[in-house]
Amino acid sequence: MSSEAKKNDANRENWGSRIGYILSLLGMAIGLGAMWRFPMVAAQNGGGAFVLAFFIICILVILAGFGEIGLGRYTRQGAASAFEKMTGKRWTRILGYMMAFIPLGLCMYYVIVIGTVLGYLFYTIAGAPFLADPEAFYNNFSANKPLAYGLSLVIIAITAVICTGGIKRGIEKICKILLPGLFIILVVVTIHIITLPGISEGIEFYVRPDFSQWLRPGLWLSAAGMALFAIGLGPGYLLTFGSYLSEKADIATDFVTLNITQLLICVIAGFVTLPAVILFGLDPQSGPGLVFMVLPKVFEHMSGGMIWMFLFLLALLFAGFSTSVALLEVPATTVIDGFKWSRKKAVVILAVIAAVGAIPCVWSDAFFVIFDFFIANLLYVIAATLIAIYCAWIFKAKRVREEWVNPTSAFKYGPWVDVLYKYIATPALLYFAITAVIEMFDMV
Repeated sequence: MSSEAKKNDANRENWGSRIGYILSLLGMAIGLGAMWRFPMVAAQNGGGAFVLAFFIICILVILAGFGEIGLGRYTRQGAASAFEKMTGKRWTRILGYMMAFIPLGLCMYYVIVIGTVLGYLFYTIAGAPFLADPEAFYNNFSANKPLAYGLSLVIIAITAVICTGGIKRGIEKICKILLPGLFIILVVVTIHIITLPGISEGIEFYVRPDFSQWLRPGLWLSAAGMALFAIGLGPGYLLTFGSYLSEKADIATDFVTLNITQLLICVIAGFVTLPAVILFGLDPQSGPGLVFMVLPKVFEHMSGGMIWMFLFLLALLFAGFSTSVALLEVPATTVIDGFKWSRKKAVVILAVIAAVGAIPCVWSDAFFVIFDFFIANLLYVIAATLIAIYCAWIFKAKRVREEWVNPTSAFKYGPWVDVLYKYIATPALLYFAITAVIEMFDMV
Protein backbone atom coordinates (compact mmCIF):
# COMPACT_ATOMS: atom_id res chain seq x y z
CA MET A 1 0.00 0.00 0.00
CA SER A 2 1.22 3.50 -0.83
CA SER A 3 2.22 5.93 1.92
CA GLU A 4 -0.61 8.22 0.80
CA ALA A 5 -3.05 5.37 1.10
CA LYS A 6 -1.83 4.61 4.61
CA LYS A 7 -2.58 8.18 5.65
CA ASN A 8 -6.09 7.84 4.24
CA ASP A 9 -6.58 4.52 6.06
CA ALA A 10 -7.06 6.11 9.47
CA ASN A 11 -10.13 8.11 8.41
CA ARG A 12 -11.64 5.87 5.76
CA GLU A 13 -14.47 3.47 6.50
CA ASN A 14 -13.77 -0.23 5.89
CA TRP A 15 -16.00 -3.21 5.21
CA GLY A 16 -17.17 -4.84 8.43
CA SER A 17 -16.42 -8.37 7.23
CA ARG A 18 -15.22 -10.33 4.23
CA ILE A 19 -18.65 -11.91 3.69
CA GLY A 20 -20.23 -8.46 3.88
CA TYR A 21 -17.87 -7.17 1.17
CA ILE A 22 -18.52 -10.17 -1.10
CA LEU A 23 -22.29 -9.97 -0.63
CA SER A 24 -22.20 -6.23 -1.35
CA LEU A 25 -20.28 -6.86 -4.56
CA LEU A 26 -22.79 -9.56 -5.45
CA GLY A 27 -25.62 -7.15 -4.75
CA MET A 28 -24.06 -4.72 -7.20
CA ALA A 29 -23.32 -7.45 -9.74
CA ILE A 30 -26.51 -9.49 -9.59
CA GLY A 31 -29.36 -7.06 -9.12
CA LEU A 32 -31.72 -6.60 -12.01
CA GLY A 33 -28.73 -7.03 -14.30
CA ALA A 34 -29.00 -10.78 -13.82
CA MET A 35 -32.72 -11.05 -13.22
CA TRP A 36 -34.13 -8.50 -15.67
CA ARG A 37 -31.49 -7.54 -18.23
CA PHE A 38 -29.77 -10.90 -18.76
CA PRO A 39 -32.90 -12.78 -19.88
CA MET A 40 -33.91 -9.85 -22.10
CA VAL A 41 -30.54 -9.55 -23.85
CA ALA A 42 -30.11 -13.34 -24.14
CA ALA A 43 -33.54 -13.65 -25.77
CA GLN A 44 -32.68 -10.89 -28.25
CA ASN A 45 -29.42 -12.61 -29.20
CA GLY A 46 -30.34 -16.22 -29.88
CA GLY A 47 -30.42 -17.78 -26.41
CA GLY A 48 -27.69 -20.41 -26.03
CA ALA A 49 -25.20 -18.73 -28.38
CA PHE A 50 -25.33 -15.56 -26.30
CA VAL A 51 -25.12 -17.42 -22.99
CA LEU A 52 -21.92 -19.22 -24.01
CA ALA A 53 -20.37 -16.00 -25.35
CA PHE A 54 -21.27 -14.31 -22.06
CA PHE A 55 -19.49 -17.06 -20.13
CA ILE A 56 -16.34 -16.73 -22.23
CA ILE A 57 -16.13 -12.97 -21.76
CA CYS A 58 -16.77 -13.17 -18.00
CA ILE A 59 -13.76 -15.49 -17.68
CA LEU A 60 -11.67 -13.39 -20.05
CA VAL A 61 -12.03 -10.17 -18.06
CA ILE A 62 -11.27 -11.60 -14.61
CA LEU A 63 -7.76 -10.15 -14.73
CA ALA A 64 -9.12 -6.70 -15.53
CA GLY A 65 -11.25 -7.03 -12.40
CA PHE A 66 -8.14 -7.69 -10.33
CA GLY A 67 -6.66 -4.46 -11.68
CA GLU A 68 -9.70 -2.30 -10.92
CA ILE A 69 -10.15 -3.55 -7.35
CA GLY A 70 -6.40 -3.28 -6.78
CA LEU A 71 -6.41 0.31 -8.02
CA GLY A 72 -9.15 1.20 -5.53
CA ARG A 73 -7.39 -0.41 -2.58
CA TYR A 74 -4.00 1.03 -3.57
CA THR A 75 -5.26 4.64 -3.73
CA ARG A 76 -8.03 4.37 -1.10
CA GLN A 77 -10.00 6.93 -3.10
CA GLY A 78 -13.00 7.25 -5.40
CA ALA A 79 -12.48 7.21 -9.17
CA ALA A 80 -11.51 10.86 -9.72
CA SER A 81 -8.99 11.08 -6.88
CA ALA A 82 -7.68 7.60 -7.69
CA PHE A 83 -6.77 8.60 -11.23
CA GLU A 84 -5.00 11.74 -10.05
CA LYS A 85 -2.96 9.81 -7.49
CA MET A 86 -2.02 7.13 -10.02
CA THR A 87 -0.99 9.45 -12.82
CA GLY A 88 0.19 12.47 -10.85
CA LYS A 89 -1.79 14.66 -13.27
CA ARG A 90 -4.75 16.67 -12.00
CA TRP A 91 -6.56 16.70 -15.35
CA THR A 92 -7.06 12.94 -15.14
CA ARG A 93 -9.63 13.56 -12.41
CA ILE A 94 -11.98 14.38 -15.29
CA LEU A 95 -11.71 10.80 -16.56
CA GLY A 96 -12.46 9.50 -13.09
CA TYR A 97 -15.55 11.70 -12.75
CA MET A 98 -16.78 10.59 -16.17
CA MET A 99 -16.40 6.92 -15.27
CA ALA A 100 -17.96 7.27 -11.84
CA PHE A 101 -21.03 9.01 -13.22
CA ILE A 102 -21.85 6.18 -15.64
CA PRO A 103 -23.68 4.43 -12.77
CA LEU A 104 -25.63 7.62 -12.11
CA GLY A 105 -26.82 7.56 -15.73
CA LEU A 106 -27.76 3.92 -15.30
CA CYS A 107 -29.67 4.78 -12.14
CA MET A 108 -31.83 7.21 -14.11
CA TYR A 109 -33.56 4.42 -16.01
CA TYR A 110 -32.85 1.44 -13.77
CA VAL A 111 -35.20 2.83 -11.11
CA ILE A 112 -38.03 2.68 -13.65
CA VAL A 113 -37.70 -1.10 -13.86
CA ILE A 114 -37.52 -1.43 -10.06
CA GLY A 115 -40.60 0.80 -9.83
CA THR A 116 -42.43 -1.53 -12.23
CA VAL A 117 -41.56 -4.45 -9.94
CA LEU A 118 -42.97 -2.51 -6.99
CA GLY A 119 -46.16 -1.81 -8.94
CA TYR A 120 -46.57 -5.47 -9.91
CA LEU A 121 -46.11 -6.46 -6.27
CA PHE A 122 -49.06 -4.25 -5.38
CA TYR A 123 -51.22 -5.65 -8.19
CA THR A 124 -50.32 -9.22 -7.19
CA ILE A 125 -51.74 -8.54 -3.72
CA ALA A 126 -54.73 -6.72 -5.28
CA GLY A 127 -55.98 -9.73 -7.25
CA ALA A 128 -53.44 -10.08 -10.08
CA PRO A 129 -55.40 -8.31 -12.86
CA PHE A 130 -52.42 -8.86 -15.20
CA LEU A 131 -53.35 -12.56 -15.56
CA ALA A 132 -56.13 -11.81 -18.05
CA ASP A 133 -53.73 -10.43 -20.68
CA PRO A 134 -50.13 -9.96 -19.46
CA GLU A 135 -48.91 -8.23 -22.62
CA ALA A 136 -51.75 -5.69 -22.70
CA PHE A 137 -51.50 -5.09 -18.96
CA TYR A 138 -47.78 -4.36 -19.16
CA ASN A 139 -48.24 -2.03 -22.13
CA ASN A 140 -50.97 -0.12 -20.29
CA PHE A 141 -48.94 -0.02 -17.09
CA SER A 142 -45.83 1.34 -18.84
CA ALA A 143 -47.97 3.85 -20.73
CA ASN A 144 -49.05 5.42 -17.43
CA LYS A 145 -46.09 7.77 -17.25
CA PRO A 146 -47.04 9.69 -14.08
CA LEU A 147 -47.39 6.39 -12.20
CA ALA A 148 -44.07 5.10 -13.57
CA TYR A 149 -42.31 8.31 -12.56
CA GLY A 150 -43.90 8.36 -9.11
CA LEU A 151 -42.74 4.80 -8.44
CA SER A 152 -39.26 5.74 -9.68
CA LEU A 153 -39.10 8.59 -7.18
CA VAL A 154 -40.05 6.20 -4.37
CA ILE A 155 -37.18 3.88 -5.38
CA ILE A 156 -34.70 6.77 -5.55
CA ALA A 157 -35.77 7.99 -2.10
CA ILE A 158 -35.37 4.56 -0.48
CA THR A 159 -32.01 4.06 -2.20
CA ALA A 160 -30.79 7.43 -0.91
CA VAL A 161 -31.81 6.56 2.65
CA ILE A 162 -29.82 3.31 2.48
CA CYS A 163 -26.78 5.07 0.99
CA THR A 164 -26.68 7.71 3.70
CA GLY A 165 -25.97 4.86 6.12
CA GLY A 166 -22.54 4.38 4.55
CA ILE A 167 -20.72 1.11 3.89
CA LYS A 168 -21.29 -0.86 7.11
CA ARG A 169 -24.65 0.48 8.29
CA GLY A 170 -26.13 0.89 4.81
CA ILE A 171 -24.84 -1.13 1.89
CA GLU A 172 -23.26 -4.07 3.73
CA LYS A 173 -26.19 -4.46 6.12
CA ILE A 174 -28.89 -4.42 3.44
CA CYS A 175 -27.04 -6.89 1.18
CA LYS A 176 -26.51 -9.34 4.04
CA ILE A 177 -30.28 -9.45 4.43
CA LEU A 178 -31.40 -9.35 0.80
CA LEU A 179 -28.97 -11.58 -1.09
CA PRO A 180 -29.44 -14.91 0.75
CA GLY A 181 -33.22 -14.51 0.51
CA LEU A 182 -32.98 -13.70 -3.19
CA PHE A 183 -30.95 -16.82 -3.94
CA ILE A 184 -33.31 -19.15 -2.06
CA ILE A 185 -36.40 -17.78 -3.80
CA LEU A 186 -34.72 -17.99 -7.21
CA VAL A 187 -33.76 -21.63 -6.79
CA VAL A 188 -37.23 -22.68 -5.65
CA VAL A 189 -38.98 -20.85 -8.50
CA THR A 190 -36.55 -22.26 -11.07
CA ILE A 191 -37.27 -25.83 -9.96
CA HIS A 192 -40.98 -25.21 -10.47
CA ILE A 193 -40.50 -23.65 -13.90
CA ILE A 194 -38.26 -26.33 -15.43
CA THR A 195 -40.83 -28.98 -14.49
CA LEU A 196 -43.66 -27.34 -16.47
CA PRO A 197 -45.15 -29.61 -19.19
CA GLY A 198 -43.72 -28.83 -22.65
CA ILE A 199 -40.84 -26.74 -21.33
CA SER A 200 -38.13 -28.85 -23.04
CA GLU A 201 -38.15 -26.84 -26.30
CA GLY A 202 -37.60 -23.63 -24.36
CA ILE A 203 -34.78 -25.18 -22.35
CA GLU A 204 -33.11 -26.28 -25.60
CA PHE A 205 -33.34 -22.71 -26.95
CA TYR A 206 -31.63 -21.53 -23.78
CA VAL A 207 -28.82 -24.08 -23.42
CA ARG A 208 -28.09 -25.21 -27.00
CA PRO A 209 -25.98 -22.62 -28.85
CA ASP A 210 -26.43 -21.85 -32.53
CA PHE A 211 -22.81 -21.12 -33.40
CA SER A 212 -23.75 -19.33 -36.62
CA GLN A 213 -24.89 -16.48 -34.32
CA TRP A 214 -21.26 -15.99 -33.31
CA LEU A 215 -20.56 -14.47 -36.70
CA ARG A 216 -22.50 -11.38 -35.67
CA PRO A 217 -20.28 -8.75 -33.99
CA GLY A 218 -23.40 -7.38 -32.33
CA LEU A 219 -23.85 -10.59 -30.34
CA TRP A 220 -20.33 -10.36 -28.92
CA LEU A 221 -20.82 -6.69 -28.12
CA SER A 222 -24.07 -7.47 -26.30
CA ALA A 223 -22.36 -10.32 -24.44
CA ALA A 224 -19.45 -8.05 -23.50
CA GLY A 225 -21.76 -5.28 -22.31
CA MET A 226 -23.77 -7.77 -20.26
CA ALA A 227 -20.62 -9.35 -18.79
CA LEU A 228 -19.17 -6.01 -17.72
CA PHE A 229 -22.60 -4.96 -16.48
CA ALA A 230 -22.91 -8.18 -14.44
CA ILE A 231 -19.55 -7.96 -12.69
CA GLY A 232 -19.37 -4.17 -12.46
CA LEU A 233 -16.25 -3.79 -14.57
CA GLY A 234 -15.54 -0.33 -15.94
CA PRO A 235 -17.59 2.47 -14.44
CA GLY A 236 -16.04 2.62 -11.01
CA TYR A 237 -17.93 -0.08 -9.05
CA LEU A 238 -14.97 -2.36 -8.40
CA LEU A 239 -12.61 0.57 -7.88
CA THR A 240 -15.00 2.20 -5.38
CA PHE A 241 -15.76 -0.97 -3.44
CA GLY A 242 -12.05 -1.84 -3.49
CA SER A 243 -11.19 1.52 -1.94
CA TYR A 244 -12.91 0.39 1.28
CA LEU A 245 -10.89 -2.85 1.51
CA SER A 246 -8.23 -3.48 4.11
CA GLU A 247 -4.67 -4.08 2.94
CA LYS A 248 -5.00 -7.76 3.94
CA ALA A 249 -8.00 -8.50 1.71
CA ASP A 250 -7.57 -11.28 -0.87
CA ILE A 251 -8.52 -9.35 -4.02
CA ALA A 252 -8.15 -12.26 -6.44
CA THR A 253 -10.01 -14.98 -4.53
CA ASP A 254 -12.89 -12.68 -3.63
CA PHE A 255 -13.32 -11.49 -7.21
CA VAL A 256 -13.22 -15.03 -8.62
CA THR A 257 -15.87 -15.96 -6.05
CA LEU A 258 -17.96 -13.01 -7.19
CA ASN A 259 -17.61 -13.96 -10.85
CA ILE A 260 -18.56 -17.61 -10.36
CA THR A 261 -21.56 -16.71 -8.21
CA GLN A 262 -22.92 -14.07 -10.57
CA LEU A 263 -22.57 -16.53 -13.48
CA LEU A 264 -24.63 -19.03 -11.51
CA ILE A 265 -27.29 -16.43 -10.70
CA CYS A 266 -27.49 -15.32 -14.35
CA VAL A 267 -27.95 -18.93 -15.46
CA ILE A 268 -30.72 -19.46 -12.90
CA ALA A 269 -32.43 -16.18 -13.85
CA GLY A 270 -32.32 -17.26 -17.50
CA PHE A 271 -34.03 -20.53 -16.62
CA VAL A 272 -36.76 -18.57 -14.86
CA THR A 273 -37.63 -16.62 -18.01
CA LEU A 274 -36.27 -17.81 -21.37
CA PRO A 275 -37.66 -21.37 -21.63
CA ALA A 276 -41.10 -20.00 -20.74
CA VAL A 277 -40.85 -17.38 -23.51
CA ILE A 278 -40.67 -20.21 -26.05
CA LEU A 279 -43.26 -22.37 -24.26
CA PHE A 280 -45.92 -19.63 -24.34
CA GLY A 281 -45.07 -18.37 -27.83
CA LEU A 282 -43.98 -14.90 -26.80
CA ASP A 283 -41.74 -12.69 -28.91
CA PRO A 284 -38.11 -12.93 -27.66
CA GLN A 285 -37.63 -9.38 -28.96
CA SER A 286 -40.20 -7.94 -26.54
CA GLY A 287 -37.50 -5.87 -24.85
CA PRO A 288 -37.71 -4.39 -21.33
CA GLY A 289 -41.17 -5.83 -20.73
CA LEU A 290 -40.21 -9.44 -21.45
CA VAL A 291 -39.98 -10.58 -17.82
CA PHE A 292 -43.27 -8.90 -16.88
CA MET A 293 -45.07 -10.45 -19.86
CA VAL A 294 -43.89 -14.03 -19.38
CA LEU A 295 -43.88 -14.48 -15.60
CA PRO A 296 -47.65 -14.17 -15.08
CA LYS A 297 -48.14 -16.96 -17.62
CA VAL A 298 -45.57 -19.11 -15.81
CA PHE A 299 -47.02 -18.67 -12.34
CA GLU A 300 -50.58 -19.10 -13.55
CA HIS A 301 -49.68 -22.73 -14.38
CA MET A 302 -48.16 -23.41 -10.95
CA SER A 303 -49.87 -24.62 -7.81
CA GLY A 304 -50.08 -21.61 -5.50
CA GLY A 305 -48.87 -19.54 -8.43
CA MET A 306 -49.68 -16.11 -7.05
CA ILE A 307 -47.80 -16.85 -3.86
CA TRP A 308 -44.76 -17.79 -5.94
CA MET A 309 -45.33 -14.73 -8.13
CA PHE A 310 -45.28 -12.53 -5.05
CA LEU A 311 -42.11 -14.18 -3.73
CA PHE A 312 -40.36 -13.85 -7.07
CA LEU A 313 -41.29 -10.19 -7.42
CA LEU A 314 -40.09 -9.66 -3.87
CA ALA A 315 -36.79 -11.26 -4.83
CA LEU A 316 -36.67 -9.04 -7.92
CA LEU A 317 -37.28 -5.99 -5.74
CA PHE A 318 -34.50 -7.10 -3.37
CA ALA A 319 -32.17 -7.47 -6.35
CA GLY A 320 -33.12 -4.07 -7.68
CA PHE A 321 -32.36 -2.30 -4.42
CA SER A 322 -29.03 -4.08 -4.01
CA THR A 323 -27.98 -2.67 -7.38
CA SER A 324 -29.55 0.78 -7.12
CA VAL A 325 -27.61 1.30 -3.88
CA ALA A 326 -24.36 0.51 -5.71
CA LEU A 327 -25.37 2.82 -8.57
CA LEU A 328 -25.66 5.75 -6.17
CA GLU A 329 -22.68 4.79 -4.01
CA VAL A 330 -20.10 5.00 -6.83
CA PRO A 331 -20.68 8.68 -7.71
CA ALA A 332 -21.27 9.45 -4.02
CA THR A 333 -17.85 8.12 -3.02
CA THR A 334 -16.29 10.03 -5.93
CA VAL A 335 -17.69 13.42 -4.95
CA ILE A 336 -17.13 12.79 -1.22
CA ASP A 337 -13.43 12.15 -1.91
CA GLY A 338 -13.11 14.72 -4.69
CA PHE A 339 -15.10 17.66 -3.29
CA LYS A 340 -14.89 16.74 0.43
CA TRP A 341 -18.67 16.83 0.74
CA SER A 342 -20.47 15.13 3.60
CA ARG A 343 -22.08 11.79 2.71
CA LYS A 344 -25.59 13.15 3.28
CA LYS A 345 -25.01 16.16 1.02
CA ALA A 346 -23.51 14.03 -1.76
CA VAL A 347 -26.29 11.43 -1.67
CA VAL A 348 -29.12 14.00 -1.62
CA ILE A 349 -27.73 16.03 -4.54
CA LEU A 350 -27.06 12.92 -6.62
CA ALA A 351 -30.53 11.55 -5.85
CA VAL A 352 -32.07 14.81 -7.12
CA ILE A 353 -29.99 14.60 -10.31
CA ALA A 354 -31.13 10.99 -10.82
CA ALA A 355 -34.75 12.04 -10.32
CA VAL A 356 -34.47 14.75 -12.96
CA GLY A 357 -32.58 12.47 -15.36
CA ALA A 358 -35.29 9.82 -15.06
CA ILE A 359 -37.86 12.11 -16.70
CA PRO A 360 -36.88 11.52 -20.38
CA CYS A 361 -36.31 7.81 -19.64
CA VAL A 362 -39.89 7.52 -18.37
CA TRP A 363 -41.64 9.57 -21.01
CA SER A 364 -39.77 8.28 -24.10
CA ASP A 365 -39.50 4.54 -24.75
CA ALA A 366 -37.17 5.19 -27.69
CA PHE A 367 -34.88 7.26 -25.49
CA PHE A 368 -34.93 4.47 -22.87
CA VAL A 369 -33.67 1.89 -25.40
CA ILE A 370 -30.93 4.12 -26.82
CA PHE A 371 -29.86 5.31 -23.37
CA ASP A 372 -29.61 1.70 -22.16
CA PHE A 373 -27.30 0.87 -25.07
CA PHE A 374 -25.29 4.05 -24.57
CA ILE A 375 -24.74 3.42 -20.85
CA ALA A 376 -24.68 -0.38 -20.51
CA ASN A 377 -22.85 -1.24 -23.72
CA LEU A 378 -20.90 1.76 -25.02
CA LEU A 379 -19.76 3.54 -21.86
CA TYR A 380 -19.27 0.37 -19.80
CA VAL A 381 -16.95 -1.10 -22.42
CA ILE A 382 -15.05 2.15 -23.04
CA ALA A 383 -14.50 2.71 -19.31
CA ALA A 384 -13.33 -0.87 -18.74
CA THR A 385 -10.99 -0.60 -21.72
CA LEU A 386 -9.36 2.64 -20.55
CA ILE A 387 -8.69 1.27 -17.05
CA ALA A 388 -7.35 -2.00 -18.48
CA ILE A 389 -4.99 -0.14 -20.83
CA TYR A 390 -3.70 1.99 -17.99
CA CYS A 391 -3.24 -0.84 -15.49
CA ALA A 392 -1.87 -3.43 -17.92
CA TRP A 393 0.33 -1.24 -20.13
CA ILE A 394 1.20 1.98 -18.28
CA PHE A 395 1.23 0.95 -14.63
CA LYS A 396 2.26 -2.53 -15.93
CA ALA A 397 0.50 -5.87 -15.53
CA LYS A 398 3.49 -7.26 -13.67
CA ARG A 399 3.18 -4.59 -10.95
CA VAL A 400 -0.55 -5.24 -10.65
CA ARG A 401 0.21 -8.91 -10.02
CA GLU A 402 3.22 -8.46 -7.76
CA GLU A 403 2.10 -5.42 -5.75
CA TRP A 404 -1.70 -5.65 -5.63
CA VAL A 405 -2.73 -9.28 -6.12
CA ASN A 406 -0.14 -11.84 -5.00
CA PRO A 407 0.84 -10.39 -1.58
CA THR A 408 -2.59 -11.23 -0.11
CA SER A 409 -3.80 -13.93 -2.51
CA ALA A 410 -4.30 -17.54 -1.42
CA PHE A 411 -3.11 -18.53 -4.90
CA LYS A 412 0.11 -16.98 -6.22
CA TYR A 413 -0.24 -16.04 -9.88
CA GLY A 414 2.69 -16.35 -12.26
CA PRO A 415 3.90 -14.24 -15.22
CA TRP A 416 1.41 -16.02 -17.50
CA VAL A 417 -1.24 -13.76 -15.97
CA ASP A 418 0.60 -10.68 -17.26
CA VAL A 419 0.55 -12.08 -20.80
CA LEU A 420 -3.19 -12.78 -20.65
CA TYR A 421 -3.92 -9.35 -19.19
CA LYS A 422 -1.84 -7.41 -21.73
CA TYR A 423 -2.27 -9.40 -24.92
CA ILE A 424 -5.70 -11.04 -24.65
CA ALA A 425 -8.00 -9.33 -22.14
CA THR A 426 -7.06 -5.73 -22.97
CA PRO A 427 -7.11 -6.12 -26.79
CA ALA A 428 -10.47 -7.93 -26.51
CA LEU A 429 -11.91 -5.02 -24.54
CA LEU A 430 -10.51 -2.59 -27.11
CA TYR A 431 -12.22 -4.56 -29.90
CA PHE A 432 -15.54 -4.44 -28.04
CA ALA A 433 -15.14 -0.70 -27.47
CA ILE A 434 -14.57 -0.05 -31.18
CA THR A 435 -17.54 -2.26 -32.07
CA ALA A 436 -19.73 -0.39 -29.57
CA VAL A 437 -18.86 2.98 -31.15
CA ILE A 438 -19.73 1.64 -34.61
CA GLU A 439 -23.02 0.17 -33.37
CA MET A 440 -23.92 3.47 -31.68
CA PHE A 441 -23.48 5.37 -34.95
CA ASP A 442 -25.71 2.81 -36.67
CA MET A 443 -28.43 3.33 -34.02
CA VAL A 444 -28.52 7.09 -34.39
